[in-house]
Amino acid sequence: MSNRDVDAVEALFNPRRMAVIGASSHLAKWGRIVPSNIMRDGYKGELYLVNPRGGELNGMTFYPSAAAIGKEIDLAMVTIPAENVEGVLEDCAAAGTKVVIAISGGFSESSPEGRALEESMVAKARSYGIRVVGPNTMGIYSAPWSLTALMPPVRPRPGHVAFAAQSGNLGTQMLGWGSFRGIGFSRFVCIGNECDLEFADYLEYFARDESTRVILLYVEGFKRPRRILEIAEEISLSKPIVIYKAAGTGAGSRAAASHSAAMAGTREVYAGMIRQTGMIRAETTEEMLDFSDALVKLPLPRGRRVAILSWGGGWGVVAADLCEQDGLEVGPLPDGLRNEIGEILPSYWSKGNPVDLVGQLNMDNHTRCLELLTRSPEYDMVFSLGTINAASAFSLKSEDRDGTEKSAVDAQRAYVRDRSMHFAQRVAELMQEEDKPIVAVKMPQQDSDVSADGTDAYPQDRLCIHANPERAARVLAMLADRAGYLRSRGA
Repeated sequence: MSNRDVDAVEALFNPRRMAVIGASSHLAKWGRIVPSNIMRDGYKGELYLVNPRGGELNGMTFYPSAAAIGKEIDLAMVTIPAENVEGVLEDCAAAGTKVVIAISGGFSESSPEGRALEESMVAKARSYGIRVVGPNTMGIYSAPWSLTALMPPVRPRPGHVAFAAQSGNLGTQMLGWGSFRGIGFSRFVCIGNECDLEFADYLEYFARDESTRVILLYVEGFKRPRRILEIAEEISLSKPIVIYKAAGTGAGSRAAASHSAAMAGTREVYAGMIRQTGMIRAETTEEMLDFSDALVKLPLPRGRRVAILSWGGGWGVVAADLCEQDGLEVGPLPDGLRNEIGEILPSYWSKGNPVDLVGQLNMDNHTRCLELLTRSPEYDMVFSLGTINAASAFSLKSEDRDGTEKSAVDAQRAYVRDRSMHFAQRVAELMQEEDKPIVAVKMPQQDSDVSADGTDAYPQDRLCIHANPERAARVLAMLADRAGYLRSRGA
């Protein structure tokens, strides 16, 4: 990566000053929506708005040009039609702009004429020493600068996942879903058409970025796969890279060409590339978030042996099947551990792995069994089903009751909620104490179990909680695979 590339990507994610060119006071225009998002989330740098026709937004007066600002601009977001983008580059250069985000569509993804327009725009930018993100992009997010320079009104949660996506719509919706689930992001970029800066540039930056622990990619096609191969293989030893490769079918490849001008490539070629580099393949969009979240929050297991703790027998059977299908080992309980658990549970418990809690309502017993399984040297990870948000299991509501009955229901609900919260806290503590991953599957959720900002009312910064056992099993298998890959490479 050249010094020029480094400077450009640094300016992109850490801009001291930025300008929105094409700013507007019109409610439906991107020139209003983008700067409104930036202001809403408290960008830590200096923001300037540019429109030669004048105007103001939220008390900020528009400058007639970027040069008229009179200060060096690190980053300019251009929100004007495609045919006019090239014309503002001279003004950007006069303001010392290092990098431009070209929001507009209508370039190489649309037609041969659009491709010619894009090539001309890039040539002009290079003549001025300006680097370009996009075009055909929804913008960027940078948590350290509280910078939400995006088209949709999503509010990403700060965290440690850096995300580069070849689709702005998919990418920004993943940011929104992540916020709802308690998954935080350090950086995000919608790369668009990759007319200049490309996947490899962002990958190299994320590898150096101290705020990033996990890298997530949504890919339709790479322009220079060999360069990605070399970079990813090196990065994967220190930071995990989760990749969702779309456009693996004929229909998907045709859609990618008209969506982001991507050369999709064959599914087999990319599958081999992913295996060779140690990247982690997400097979679904849910796994993009599930895997990234787990790699930030959970320790890696020492092996593939899993203990299963289930409030009811059926879910334990399902979990055991899923674990074995994913290459995990559901081994029997050692005699000593079986005897210890037998002192806690009724005589009719399962006496094996999975440990069936047989519907025990004494939830302190749930926690004691969790502690025994996690501390056992016979298991490398724990799969817990049901207890983590137990209050929902009973549908305990008191709104339609009164008198003694209402008081009884309220007391029961308070007990169950308090003990399930204690269980959740112990999950987090045990993972730190024993350096073992624990994944949890929750009961169906009610509105009363959701906090004011839309997330579960449980400590999510250290927990991975899933809606079904299928997803939880895939996460455990992924963690085991990741640990195995690192061992094979001596890391």
